[in-house]
Amino acid sequence: MLTAVRAADGPTALVVSRGGETLTLTVDVAQGRIGASPQPPPAYVEGGLSETAVFTGDLLKASAVQLAAFPERIPAVVQAIGGERDVDTPISMVGASRLGGEAVERGLWATFLLLLVSLNLFMAVFNLLPLLPLDGGHIAVVWFERVRDFARRLRGRPAGGPVDFTRLFPATMVLIVLGGAVMALTITADIVNPIRLS
Repeated sequence: MLTAVRAADGPTALVVSRGGETLTLTVDVAQGRIGASPQPPPAYVEGGLSETAVFTGDLLKASAVQLAAFPERIPAVVQAIGGERDVDTPISMVGASRLGGEAVERGLWATFLLLLVSLNLFMAVFNLLPLLPLDGGHIAVVWFERVRDFARRLRGRPAGGPVDFTRLFPATMVLIVLGGAVMALTITADIVNPIRLS
């Protein structure tokens, strides 16, 4: 449908199915677009530094929201392996690569770039979670050492030694196993029942 819309100009007949009834509607297509577009809004395309900052803030906020909702969407990924897939389920790098390839194949470069940027921002936010072995986990350990040493100095005691990472190893391994399981699950769903551009 996107290919037909992009090739259209002016009044264009669209056949839709509504409640079991087939309707033919005439839509005035302007510059290959009707109502919605896979491209970013013009304010983002033509804007300056402030619009870029707002757009980046919106993407970061959306990444944080998606990350918070991630655990509750895992059951939907399991169901997607043997049934219908909701477009709002998490995807792996395999699924993201497939979507990016489809966008390029259709010439939707703005969609491809937006997917690339949003994926990188999501990975950056995810990497800042205070869990080992992520970078956020290492940052959390450093801050713990600083707060602990500050409290020790207030009591007139010397700074403590560095945190013994071998004591954190079991928790780190649990997170690695869980992360690997989720990755295997999403890759399987993306191979068996991939999300596609509509």
